[in-house]
Amino acid sequence: MTPRESLLARFVSALAARPATTATAVPVPARTRLAAALAARPVTPAARTVDPLPGPGTGDDGDGKLTHRVRAVLAGLLGVTTDQLRVDADGDVGIRAGSAMIFVRAQDDPPLVDVFSPLLTGVDPTESLYRRLSDLTNGLVIGRVYCTGDTVWASIPVFGQDFAPTHLLLALRAMIALADDLDDQLRREFGGSRFFGPESAGLVAVPDPTGYLRDLDRAGADGAGSVLVDLLADRGRTEELRVRAEHGDWHAAARLAALRAEQGRTDEAERYWRIAAEQGDPRARDELAALLAAGGRHEEAVALLRQAVDGGGWRHLPLLLTLLTERGRVDEAVELLRRRAADRD
Repeated sequence: MTPRESLLARFVSALAARPATTATAVPVPARTRLAAALAARPVTPAARTVDPLPGPGTGDDGDGKLTHRVRAVLAGLLGVTTDQLRVDADGDVGIRAGSAMIFVRAQDDPPLVDVFSPLLTGVDPTESLYRRLSDLTNGLVIGRVYCTGDTVWASIPVFGQDFAPTHLLLALRAMIALADDLDDQLRREFGGSRFFGPESAGLVAVPDPTGYLRDLDRAGADGAGSVLVDLLADRGRTEELRVRAEHGDWHAAARLAALRAEQGRTDEAERYWRIAAEQGDPRARDELAALLAAGGRHEEAVALLRQAVDGGGWRHLPLLLTLLTERGRVDEAVELLRRRAADRD
């Protein structure tokens, strides 16, 4: 074993054997047979016998290149051809690991690979569950464990830019070891159903949570649209967010605006903050005002907030007072405070 392979082996062991614990956590059992089988299969040359892959740094944008490369790597690891992979309607490649199902999703814009697993469905999202998942996430080397709706998920992202097959292998090994054991632990603590557990008999498996949530949203289920938007935003599905935003979904507009602001695309961020604000999202108005002020458009920001405050939207008062005092308009700020005091009386 070369020094590089030795280092890689130690890193794999650390990822796979450290799914985080809390004071009440159940000790993690040994990793699954599939994890061991994958650990014995290096990315090269096996993956290259299925589909030759360019090395890192060759670029992964456009024409589905990243998706193609990811599937070639997975096919090589599993000893099959790419057309023999289990691919669902949303393009996710599924791999069974004991009682858990693991999905690998690749997208080209932005370039990202997500290794994720629905650990449990039908759970009650209590405060103790959220605390437990937070503890688990804080203890993970990479990735996170979280709950949306009544489903607990585990996710490990892999950078798609300058994609390296070894990174996907590490994430896959870690997720296989984590998911097959953690779903058992969490079910003992919080109930629910595992993907392939005997308790799931008669349940409809949901390999793609976004498709499932879309169906619930169309059926009018309370909160399904909001959870779907959060999931789309977490996965960088900006085109779907854009369509929803332009059809009046204020939550989609707000999440898309936040993503664009993080990317420095302030013109688009402003546009979608405006959509969200016009649909009645009060936080969006504050975000839009802050964006305008940061761009030197202080009068526009003040006018935007004053309009809301004059209409009774006192939650915008703190930011408005800040902008006024920063511009030396103390008298206006004092008058607003007097009005607020009188309104309370």
